[in-house]
Amino acid sequence: MTRSLCLLSVATLLAAGAQAQCLAPASGASVLPGFVKWTSGSGYTSTLALDDEGITNPPIAFTAFANFPMAGAIGNLDRMWVNSNGEIYLTDSTLALTQPVGGATYGVDSLAEMRGNVAAGSARVVPFGDDSAKSAVAGAVWDIAVDQSVPGEVRVTWTDMSRYANTTDRFSFDCTLFASGAVRYSYSSTIVPDLRYVGISIGNMVGTAASPSRDLTNFADSGTEGMLYESFTAAGFDLAGKQIMLIPNGLGGYFSTITCSPAFHQSYGTGCYDGLSDSVHQFFALPSAASPALQGNAMMLIPTPNGYAVNWVPGGSALYIAPTGGAANVFATASDDGSIVVTPSAALTIPGGSTPSINVNSNGVISLSATAANTTDYSPTSAEFASTTVSAVYTWHDWNESETGSGRIKSEEVGGILYVTWDNVESYADPDTTLNPGTIQFQLDLASGVITVVWPTISADSTESTWVTGAPYLVGLGGPGAAARGPVNLATALPIVTSPNTSLQPLALSASPAPVYTIGGPSVPITYTASNMVDLAPPLGIGIGILMFSVAPFPGGLDMGFLDMPGCNLNILSLDVTVPLPGTAPTAAITLSIPQPLAPGLSFYSQVLCLFAPNSLPNGQNAFGGILSNGLQSSFNTF
Repeated sequence: MTRSLCLLSVATLLAAGAQAQCLAPASGASVLPGFVKWTSGSGYTSTLALDDEGITNPPIAFTAFANFPMAGAIGNLDRMWVNSNGEIYLTDSTLALTQPVGGATYGVDSLAEMRGNVAAGSARVVPFGDDSAKSAVAGAVWDIAVDQSVPGEVRVTWTDMSRYANTTDRFSFDCTLFASGAVRYSYSSTIVPDLRYVGISIGNMVGTAASPSRDLTNFADSGTEGMLYESFTAAGFDLAGKQIMLIPNGLGGYFSTITCSPAFHQSYGTGCYDGLSDSVHQFFALPSAASPALQGNAMMLIPTPNGYAVNWVPGGSALYIAPTGGAANVFATASDDGSIVVTPSAALTIPGGSTPSINVNSNGVISLSATAANTTDYSPTSAEFASTTVSAVYTWHDWNESETGSGRIKSEEVGGILYVTWDNVESYADPDTTLNPGTIQFQLDLASGVITVVWPTISADSTESTWVTGAPYLVGLGGPGAAARGPVNLATALPIVTSPNTSLQPLALSASPAPVYTIGGPSVPITYTASNMVDLAPPLGIGIGILMFSVAPFPGGLDMGFLDMPGCNLNILSLDVTVPLPGTAPTAAITLSIPQPLAPGLSFYSQVLCLFAPNSLPNGQNAFGGILSNGLQSSFNTF
């Protein structure tokens, strides 16, 4: 959505949406009424040691809003159970608490408890899922309180807690649930690390795929999954003195951001190209992953003056041409890790010219010259792929035609097309008693230079015993290195047009000094600087930039390929303010003072768009004529 707002308007909007305050714990003895003790094996009891294993019963009804929205959660979430160990469980008036065991006993200390380890497990909000108890430090007050005095906000504060049986801890934390579905966690600077979980979960996730722990201080995003968490080690807890927000991302999941810390600018996400690249590839650690991705499909490489247009062909195995009786074995003797020069009847057209010969490596690599890429290497990695100095096409895997029962690598030329086929060739196995063959084919049209890689069959067998993780696969187009892209999902990333690396460097946005403000006044003057602006008319240094501000980030970025800006990501959720960015290429800068109202921990997000002549990049890339920078979070505070 595009909205035209002045900077004062956007500051007002930001303040209204993010009244973030650092932790201010409640004081005095106001332990929640209705606490009962949970004893494993005997259920709830009326006897409660006030400092350990308590949970509210009956649950507390929400009065600050009607219900707490969580996409995919069970029930109309209109009440909560508060636990002394730093968790909140949510259901409605018709549902009981379905998971007191584990989470309500010793804190959330396992992924199963974070997810909901029983059917219909209650939704849960976990600011600090530790086995907590009352602090034994002199002067400490154990206080667990709920505040619903602010419409749209429910705040629960745990004051003066300690790890169980620890006599020196004294820490506090709180959790605020917002009517929007967002939650905010605040932590005292004295909070201590432990082996525990922090996050949010819709519960009822038993049996679903395992989910990774994500860094909550670095724009973590759970995508479509209704759970976002971080699993901390005893030495790795990094939330002391901080405040984080977990915000619905609109996809059924959540993203995180820091909202209370000293003022800072933080870069996130990627904008556009890290220079154009002469390579593209996908890496599969296991044959069981490579098989469903490759089998039945094909990849087509169409030469351009400087590179290849690389296309994915779903169902492309129909292009496979079985070797005829005239096909010859490429290697006179069945090879394992061998390479050989093959010279067709005519030179193969390649970008910028032709090559009279190719090199066939038995491990699934066709080099576009007589020189072999990766020679006898049978264990592909992305790093080795990136370092190659020879252009080559890959279905790189530890193929072994010398194994018992293996087919052979064959070649034949028909109608001006050179076919090189791994015809039912075995994947390396030790011992070699397991049959796990695959069939792949490289079709090289000598005149046009079009290269088609076809994958009729790829074995999913991952039991090879020498490689603990199975024999990996690396598939793609490699070049002289240095400009190699990281691994991508070919089925979704293609088409990609490759080209030798150019002087076009990634557009970078930065800002300084830190966004500090005084109460009642604007921020310090902040200089936003865009580096690597594109020069519209070299060497005149003419650059056109637009600095864009938003109230929210776009975690993961939105690929702008639909606007003919492939490989460029929009990292902000809306265009709330746009400011022309004056200056000359390659650097442009503007200094702004953000006016009131501001609040501690308030953040807004920015990104730069640099415009240039459409279709001016090599091979017609980026028909729109624009590149984007990284995203930049600016978090305001009084220090």
